[in-house]
Amino acid sequence: MRSLRSWVAVLVQVALVSAAASAQPNGATRAAVLLTLPASARGLALGEAWGAVADDESALFYNPAQLARIAGTSAGLSVQRYVAATTLGAAAVATPYAHGTVAVGVQLLDYGSEEEVVPDAGVGGQVGVPTGGRVSAQDVVFVAGYGAAVGASRRLRLGIALKIARQHVASVSGSAPAADVGAGYSLGAWELSAALQHLGTPLTLGAVRAPLPWTWRAGAAAPPLRRGAVELRPMAEIRQASGGPTTGGVGVEGTWRAGRDGPALAVRAALSTVAAGEDRSPLTFGCGLALGRLVVDYAYESFDLLGGATHRVGARFTPFARAR
Repeated sequence: MRSLRSWVAVLVQVALVSAAASAQPNGATRAAVLLTLPASARGLALGEAWGAVADDESALFYNPAQLARIAGTSAGLSVQRYVAATTLGAAAVATPYAHGTVAVGVQLLDYGSEEEVVPDAGVGGQVGVPTGGRVSAQDVVFVAGYGAAVGASRRLRLGIALKIARQHVASVSGSAPAADVGAGYSLGAWELSAALQHLGTPLTLGAVRAPLPWTWRAGAAAPPLRRGAVELRPMAEIRQASGGPTTGGVGVEGTWRAGRDGPALAVRAALSTVAAGEDRSPLTFGCGLALGRLVVDYAYESFDLLGGATHRVGARFTPFARAR
């Protein structure tokens, strides 16, 4: 047996993250909260409204069709210290294949661990002897996807991603398969995107069986505004997870480039709608620095009730590039 203290400590962290991540007005339970959390430092800084302009390996987590916008092999990861002392991260690799781009990635939400204790029945099981083991909890998602431009003009992009969502709490674990489908379209200098995500079977964890957070999202990016070495691009997205309200946001990314092959500095900000019961701030912002084939990104997000802010840092490397 495990101590009540250990189990409760881990489960409280799971509950806090779930409350911070989403609100379900109808009281419905959704499995794999990790699927609703940010998967990119750049995406987080833009309020996750960047699906229409996603052009790196993390497009795998937002709209697999946009993998077709990647100009060569790209590998990246990002991590942040999330609420309730949890750790949130993602990593992916994408490379050209056939007439499109194939990518594999993983997302992780680690709730941490607590000491495992054998209860002492003589004192009500509230204290006991440590076993030297730990009680832990994690959510993890493994994803593989493919996106390609189709048609003579290659303005239309289509993609699909297959994933396995797995949850582990103490000695109990469960998993469920799911799929994403997406499309992107270049309408002149406008970029449009739409995706259906997390379409899969319910996940069973112990005695609890809950559906995945089926999600639809649609976004657009306006033509960039250029003045000298500065480019400004606004974008917006709306989205909804099953059982939840329709939300969205508007973001803007400003980029300064020192010549065609010189360093580039990006500044990003977004304002998003916040559903009733959500704790996160509607404002997110961040920046990015590109030095040759290395890009470093940063994003800031705050939580009103849970206290403090979270900082996400990401890095991306493009060892090979090619023209699309």
